[in-house]
This record gives sequence, C-alpha cells and structure tokens, in this order.
Amino acid sequence: MSTPNQHPKTNIVKLNPPSTSTAMKDNNIADGKSTNNDHHQNNNNPTAPTSSLSSTRLQSSKMRSDPNEPHIGKYRFSKTIGKGNFAKVKLARHIPTGREVAIKIIDKAQLNPTSLQKLFREVKIMKGLDHPNIVKLFEVIETEKTLYLVMEYASGGEVFDYLVAHGRMKEKEARAKFRQIVSAVQYLHQKHIVHRDLK
Repeated sequence: MSTPNQHPKTNIVKLNPPSTSTAMKDNNIADGKSTNNDHHQNNNNPTAPTSSLSSTRLQSSKMRSDPNEPHIGKYRFSKTIGKGNFAKVKLARHIPTGREVAIKIIDKAQLNPTSLQKLFREVKIMKGLDHPNIVKLFEVIETEKTLYLVMEYASGGEVFDYLVAHGRMKEKEARAKFRQIVSAVQYLHQKHIVHRDLK
C-alpha cells in the first residue's frame, strides 16, 4: 500500500491471539479538517482513544502536560518501533485513556509529489477499513511538514518474528492464524483493495 524504501509500510493485517477481542470500531475520520467530535467516545470499546477520531491540523504540538516529554496532540511518544528513509513509527500513549497506539510519523518535505499522492491514497483507503484483523487508523494529525498517522498498536508484530520467537506453529494454531489472514484479505478484496505487503 506504500512505496518501497520511502517510509515504513503499514502492516494493516493483524493476527489476534484466540482470547483477543475485535479491533476498535470507530471510523469517524475527516479529510484535512478538524471536526467538532473532540469528545467522541467509541461505545464499542471504552478503552479506545477518546480524542477526535478525525483528521486534525495542528499549528503546535504543545499540550498542558509535561513540556519536556515529546508528544503530539493528546499522544505522548515512547520508543521507536519502526524506521524508514522518510518516516518512523513510534509507540505512543493516548494521554486521557492511557491506551497504547502506534504513530507513523512521515516527513512530507522528503516526499516527491507522486509519493505524497500515494501516501494520501493509502490514508484514504485505511480510513474506510473496519475489520477485526485489520489495524485501525484512529486519527490523522497534520502539521506543515509532518503527517502523523495514529493507528491501533498491534503488539504481535510480523508473522516472521513470531516464527523466529516460537518456532513452527502446530497445525491447529496455523489454521487459526491463517483463518484470520484469509478473512482480512477477503474483506480487502471485496472492497477491490490489494494489500501487496502481507507480513
């Protein structure tokens, strides 16, 4: 869904362990403007970030929290969990709820017009997705030079890393994992979307 070697690819298909509930259901995101839903609560998941699940244009990332801690909007940054040429993905915490999220930080100035167009197409696609095995895009925060994609944090990582850590899957476990993958890919194909980067 994104251009190779430019920014970390968004790993939108996630695998849930058997006991994990479905992803957050809120999909209230607008294009490039702040909405008046700043206190919108996701009724399907009370632990979901309650910030406006909409696109927000910020002039400043200042908040009434510790000014020495890096943050954007209502999110406080933690460690870097992915990095590419023009972007990185940081683990962050939604300050009001304490929920962990992944924030993809993209330097717009480093992207050519074609790459920017592909990036905005990826964002548009992600905004329309709602499936329990697809990482949710909660919010888009845009400054003059940077785009922040606030996404559900899928702590399980990539299938490859899982196999390295745990070894071969037993058949029953593999069936459960692939059932989730096939369900997500089928959902994408029904929407005429090809992922091209399952991992």
